[in-house]
Formats: sequence, structure tokens, C-alpha cells
Amino acid sequence: MPIIVCIIPCLVISFFIFYSRISSPNRLLKIGKQFLVINKSDTAFYQWNQMILKYLKFPLDHHYGSHTIVLLAVLYVTQSGPILELGMGSDSSPLLHRLAMDQKRLLISADSDLRWINYYSNYTVNNPLHKLKHVHVSSEMGIEWATSGLADQQDWTVVFIDHRPGPRRQFELMLYADRSDIVILHDTEHSLLYKYEKGLALYPYKYRFTKLKTYTDILSLKNETVIKKIRDLLESTSHYYYSNITLK
Repeated sequence: MPIIVCIIPCLVISFFIFYSRISSPNRLLKIGKQFLVINKSDTAFYQWNQMILKYLKFPLDHHYGSHTIVLLAVLYVTQSGPILELGMGSDSSPLLHRLAMDQKRLLISADSDLRWINYYSNYTVNNPLHKLKHVHVSSEMGIEWATSGLADQQDWTVVFIDHRPGPRRQFELMLYADRSDIVILHDTEHSLLYKYEKGLALYPYKYRFTKLKTYTDILSLKNETVIKKIRDLLESTSHYYYSNITLK
């Protein structure tokens, strides 16, 4: 009996401590087996976490798909305007397709490998918002990307650079500096290998996302505000998302 009497007050105290943390002005968001407490007044941050849970697959990929949370953040912040995907894949293409359809944005996905074009050909059926383009590359340095005509098709809001051959990316990095509001560049821990330095120097506003490998850069020639918003969003994201969790 004394033990029970002792336990009950402890449980009551614990309840009130927990309740005080999650009650107004806070919201409780379940992430896997854990809970994230978010201030109700921070609507943007709450919506961002909802976007993560809606669009991303867990655990997050630390290699080929390490850019997915960055792509999500950029499209969440920009909200509108055309998107160009240079280099398709099983991580970026389905994610960009879903986001572009939900946000009603034009998306052009281009690749030098016809297998990716064929694999995602169903995305364009009766769908004027998503177009695919095959860039036939026969040269070692991929000079054919320069004559693809993609740079001048739109005033791009977002350009994602992750195409092959890898050494070709340095030229698109320079080309789209003044043709896109935001440029996303993958594999930036290999800057020397891909010779990114000259292109990166063109962008006064930049943020390197390093919480997942490989690294991803977000770049802009003129939009400091957007880069800051994206950086703040990714930096404030719970570290729990970057662990090897599987959410159901």
C-alpha cells in the first residue's frame, strides 16, 4: 500500500509535466516512435515536417538519394515556377514528379540514358506539366548537353544538376547561373573531381547540405532570401530524420 501511494503522485506529476510541454501553444507530431514538439505559431515549420512525412522515404539515402530532402526543401520554399531536372533517377524523378503535380508546376526531366526516359514515360501520358527529354551523348565530355536547347526553354525557377558524364556538370553549373533562380548541385564533396570550383565561384549565395552524404549545394546568383530560408529550414530539421529510421 505505501508503494502504491508513492507511485500515484509521481505519475500525476509526470503527467502534468508532459501535458505542459504539449499543450497550447505547442503541437505534438509523431515521427516513428518518437514525438516532436512544435510551437503552434510556427505554422511553416509544422507544415515542413508534414511535407517530410508525406513525400520522403525512410531511412533517407546517404548516397545516390541524399539530395531528396534538399529538393523537397527547395520546392517547398519556392512553391511555383518551372523546374529542370538534369539527370534522372529513382530518387529524384518520382519525388519531383509528385511535387510538380501537387504544386502545378512545369517539370522537364532530361537524361542521356534512354532507359530512364522509357522507365518514366508514363509520367507524361495526358500530362502537359511533365515532359521528358533524351539528350543523346556520344562524346566523352558530353558536349551534346550544350546544344540540347534546355537552358533557353524557360526562365527556370529551379535547376537540379546531377547528370552524366560527371565532368560535364561544371559547364551546366556556369550556364544556369543566370538562367535559373535556384541551382541544386549534387556530389559537392567531390568538387575537385568534378571541377566545380570555377562554377561555384559565380554564386554569391550558397548553402552546402552535409547532414547526408553525398553533399548537396543550393546556389543562387541573386536570391539571398530564398537561400537563407532553405538553409534555416534544413538546419532546423530534427536530427532524427537523418538517422537510420524506418517510418511506417
